[in-house]
Amino acid sequence: MAVSEHNKDSEYAHRLRQDPLFADITGHELARLVGAVQSVEFSPGQSVCTQDDPANFLYLIESGELLLSTASGRSVELTMRRCGEEAASDHATYLCGTIATTPVRALRVPRETLQELSLTATSLRSRALLGLMGHVGGEPFLKSGTPRKKPAVPLSRRETAGWLATVMVPPAIYFLGSMAGLAVEAALFLAILSATVLMWVFTLADEFVPPLVAIVAVLIVGLVPYEVALAGFSSRTLPTLLGVYALAAVISASGLSYRFMLWLLLRLPDTPFWHQTALVLSGYILSPIMPSANARLSLVLPFYRDMVDGLGLQAKSKAATALMAATFSGAMLLSPMFLTSKSSNLTVITMLPGQLQVQFQGLFWFVAASVAAATVTLLHLVFMRLCFGRGAAAGLPKPRLARQLALLGPMSAAEKGALVGFLFFLLGAATSDWHHVSAAWIAGFLLVGLLLMGLFSKKDFQQKIDWPMIFFLLSLDGLSRSISYLGLDTALAHSVGNGFAFVDGRMALFIPLALFVTLALRLVLPTTAGMVVAAIILLPIGQSQFLNPWVVVFLTAMFSDMWFLPYQCSPYLQVVGSGMGRFYEQAEFLRYNHYMNLSRVAAAYLSIPYWEALGLV
Repeated sequence: MAVSEHNKDSEYAHRLRQDPLFADITGHELARLVGAVQSVEFSPGQSVCTQDDPANFLYLIESGELLLSTASGRSVELTMRRCGEEAASDHATYLCGTIATTPVRALRVPRETLQELSLTATSLRSRALLGLMGHVGGEPFLKSGTPRKKPAVPLSRRETAGWLATVMVPPAIYFLGSMAGLAVEAALFLAILSATVLMWVFTLADEFVPPLVAIVAVLIVGLVPYEVALAGFSSRTLPTLLGVYALAAVISASGLSYRFMLWLLLRLPDTPFWHQTALVLSGYILSPIMPSANARLSLVLPFYRDMVDGLGLQAKSKAATALMAATFSGAMLLSPMFLTSKSSNLTVITMLPGQLQVQFQGLFWFVAASVAAATVTLLHLVFMRLCFGRGAAAGLPKPRLARQLALLGPMSAAEKGALVGFLFFLLGAATSDWHHVSAAWIAGFLLVGLLLMGLFSKKDFQQKIDWPMIFFLLSLDGLSRSISYLGLDTALAHSVGNGFAFVDGRMALFIPLALFVTLALRLVLPTTAGMVVAAIILLPIGQSQFLNPWVVVFLTAMFSDMWFLPYQCSPYLQVVGSGMGRFYEQAEFLRYNHYMNLSRVAAAYLSIPYWEALGLV
């Protein structure tokens, strides 16, 4: 009996594999599908699928002949050995009817099983529609044949070197640390940290994986208490990230951001300068509430495309390139200027002493960075004129923009909720010194409010919050706290104190040091990791030179946004990947970017007198 059942399942699997509809499903998916299949028989004249009845089953014909009746009343012989594809699609009822003309034996697959399968086999629905088109058109659109398996991709030389280094370097670090007199715990932690950095350098895993591996290793070995290693997950950073990500998702999904962009374009003067300014302002306005330059770019890039088309600009022209520079700068320039405009800012603030963490919550971070923000904005305008000139006057299609805005109609409840949430967070964070409620708790209240009002659903909570980035940042927070717990930051401060005595507490000499360390790390590390590692290295040096820790982390935040090669900047890779690269001249854009790199250094030096006035230097 068992052998018979085994043979039956094998036959079912073979028949399913033969059908083009299931040709690309995995073995796991096939196994689940076989468990739901039933063998059924129909007599001549019996209806298999009845038009307009619920599409509850898909039938794979093993033997017999059927007559197909289309929605137009045409009757043809069923040539494809399958019917009832509606069960695998979004359509609830059968569009065509089928009747057995001879004894028919078929495999019946329930709709529920097919709907579950479509969650992982994403091409199933489109294949089902192609099958239906084949019935109506009389020509099979689904081609039979066994798909070729993709060959396994061998490790590249870089990956091989990376794994070898990850295996061999940490033990060497441990023995060298022990020989240098470090405690066993400190030497072990440095070995684990070196493996983390090497995994980043050689891109052996996604960005958030190495720090998670390090946290797990630290806990398994017992180097630090779990309260220290997992402190980030109970810190104020978590509610801040959740609230800001939720608000950004609601603003985007509700259409509020799109409505505002249209309104802004209609209100500003119709000149090249103001076209560019509109794109810059769009990114600036999103900066306090979106802790990701990539997220901000995803919102403003469609407006760049619409503006290029509406103005009738030629591809690769100076005007089109200038608009791209404005779009990119709007999303990037304020990244270090607000606590919540860059996710790594929310990580490094936890490295500051408790009193400074309270001081720089809310908008005081921006207050302290305001001169730097004004400097990069002013130099952006200067370099735009230098690189792209005044630009020829070209008018926006304002009548079309007005029609688009009119088609949106009055503000929906979701848009009003998003606007109230934005104002609540912005005003609450700005007045935290008055009401003494942390910006983290304001973000937490905002998240709860969005959930209770139904503006942010369970599905949104799963899909629209960047969970890998949150785990990445909170794991880095745990690693930085572990460094302090083991006394490695103090040891580093003592060891480098004499080496950097030439700084002598002078910010003018510390700035090039911070620039060198950050840029060196950014050659091999992504933006977030490069900034955090630079802060870990520079904070003890700043401590030994009696420099304000916030100034140290702000410099790493600003300098980590500098890049010279495309691979160093994921937002720029996003622009290229979106297909926008065909509209602008890359060489001119990169020349503008190099000038903006210099603007960040100038912003740091011009901020020194202001920081002295605030008592930060």
